[in-house]
Amino acid sequence: MKTIKLIIILFIAIISVSCQNDVEQYDFERYKFVSFIDTEISIPETYTADNASDYPIYLRYDGSVLDEDFSVNLKVTGNNANEGEDYSVSNTEVIFKAGEIKSEPFNLTLIDDLLNSENERSLEITIESVSLSNVDIGVGIKNQSNKSIIINILDNECSETIDIFNTSSVANSAGNTTVTGSVSGSVVSLTGNLVNYGSFPNANLEITLTPTIAGATTGAATFNDFDAGTDNDGYVYQLRQNGEGTYDICKGEISVSIYVYYQSGGSWVYWKTTTNVFSVGE
Repeated sequence: MKTIKLIIILFIAIISVSCQNDVEQYDFERYKFVSFIDTEISIPETYTADNASDYPIYLRYDGSVLDEDFSVNLKVTGNNANEGEDYSVSNTEVIFKAGEIKSEPFNLTLIDDLLNSENERSLEITIESVSLSNVDIGVGIKNQSNKSIIINILDNECSETIDIFNTSSVANSAGNTTVTGSVSGSVVSLTGNLVNYGSFPNANLEITLTPTIAGATTGAATFNDFDAGTDNDGYVYQLRQNGEGTYDICKGEISVSIYVYYQSGGSWVYWKTTTNVFSVGE
């Protein structure tokens, strides 16, 4: 009988200690935490440009309701990512308003570097300090988690080069024709029905592609007044650029507008304007 009573007493004691530990673990009057909501996210490098806004990152507060504002200081560390080139931040201090469990946003500006990045790029944002001494960094009594967050920057550029236009199958939006392209340095030479005129099936045009910055996959497409050749009826043509042209290697497109002139009586005579998108398939 004594043995049974002893077992019962020990069982009650174990339950009591266990319940006491549970109470301490969730006693937010005693324990207060600040942490990141997520531990890792991925963001396209074009987010800021596409949305005309920064990417907001939030922290959370766990604990009893506070009747005063407090601040959290963050540290940003780049991994193959450079501030001013891949991202920028205007302020590393985040504010929690009194009574709120979600912080004001930490605003991250993503910069499209226009380059195909060979290395993966990321940022680590870490909580460095809290203005209230009774608020701990990270969530949990032991082995606190969510003290930092990893931001993976997703590249939107492709690995292709200007050589994609070196093909006999370049689609031409002017007349839905197919023309031939060849590449020499930064110049793409196009041959075929360029101006939607069946009697001039072998027109020629050389377009220079100049990247926005060195190594970029987009930029300007330009050409000088270009003697395009002679049609089947003996007329000589010249092609002149109308406005600004562009190219995008990842889309496989060169876009230009062309003034078409023909020679008559020793003078160049304007005939028409064509809008051309020269594109290659995937």
